[in-house]
Amino acid sequence: MNVKINRAIISCYDKTGLKEFVSELIKLNPDIKIFSSSGTFNELKEVASGNLVEVSEYVGFKEMPSGLVKTLHPKIHSGILADLEDEEQKSYLEKNGIEIFDLVVVNLYPFEAKSSFKETRNNIDIGGVSLLESASKNFLRVSIVCNVNDYGKLLEKLKESDCSSDDNTRLELSKKAVAYLAKYLADINDYFKDLKV
Repeated sequence: MNVKINRAIISCYDKTGLKEFVSELIKLNPDIKIFSSSGTFNELKEVASGNLVEVSEYVGFKEMPSGLVKTLHPKIHSGILADLEDEEQKSYLEKNGIEIFDLVVVNLYPFEAKSSFKETRNNIDIGGVSLLESASKNFLRVSIVCNVNDYGKLLEKLKESDCSSDDNTRLELSKKAVAYLAKYLADINDYFKDLKV
């Protein structure tokens, strides 16, 4: 099944090549809506101002100080996880003004052990992990990109098909996202194994 990419959520620590990727996305679909957390929003304003929506504005809830909570909201995850063949779910989205997301672009801030747990916990990404999980779980409809090296590959596919993703592309991207997530969580697990209070 081909899925036209009309709405994307983008929240990236590593913003390498992101402006160029988004510029090309807009060329392929000038009507695309791009929802971004504050840091990514500010990065993209220059190239996508007419297409951008800040996540906090969309969900009606300001980001927690220090950026602790940005994308953890039902209006985000329902729009990623929804099965559009389920009429009850579709009705729920409509009643609650929830946008349907076709593309999730996210990478995590690196996990790095510091001298204290209080410092280290600031390097444990929660919102990005949840976006990876939701998008991977629903790869039958949603494309997930977590590696900047995949921007060009996805754009090539989208250029061939009116800005639409196909099943194989979504599955391959999802496999990469799951592997990326597994490695990230394994690093955190290794840290916790040796943690003492």
